[in-house]
Amino acid sequence: MTSKIQSSASWSDTLKARKNHLTALLKIVDIKTGKASKVQTLTVNSIKAEISHVESQLKGRP
Repeated sequence: MTSKIQSSASWSDTLKARKNHLTALLKIVDIKTGKASKVQTLTVNSIKAEISHVESQLKGRP
């Protein structure tokens, strides 16, 4: 069972940690050279979309 986060500060910390994790994943998966497979392209696009979503949530926080 998951517990609810008690304060907005901890929620912001959680979002920041998630963004850092996604950024690290993006560095691992990102296409540097050569031809990218469709899976790589979809993965990179999904990670970028999730980072964008997290950033929008962080901007909405006080």
